[in-house]
Amino acid sequence: MILILRSLNVDIQKTKMILWPDKNTKVEPHHVWPTLTPDEWVKVEVELKNLILADYAKINNVNISSLTKSEIKDIILGMEI
Repeated sequence: MILILRSLNVDIQKTKMILWPDKNTKVEPHHVWPTLTPDEWVKVEVELKNLILADYAKINNVNISSLTKSEIKDIILGMEI
C-alpha cells in the first residue's frame, strides 16, 4: 500500500501503467486496485520501488547503486535522508 501511495505521489500516469498494464487486468467490484496473482504483485512491487528510487535519484542527483538498504527503505517510506 505504501508503495502504491508513494508512487502515485511521484507519477500518477506511470503508476497506473504499472498497476494496469493492459485492459484485460481485472478489478474486483469491491477493490480499488487490480486483482493480481502473488507473482504479479511481486513484479509490480519491484517496478513501483524502482519508480520511487529513480525519482529520488533524479531529484537529489544520487546514484541508486550507492544507496544502502537502510537508505532505500527510508526513501520508500518517505523519510528524509
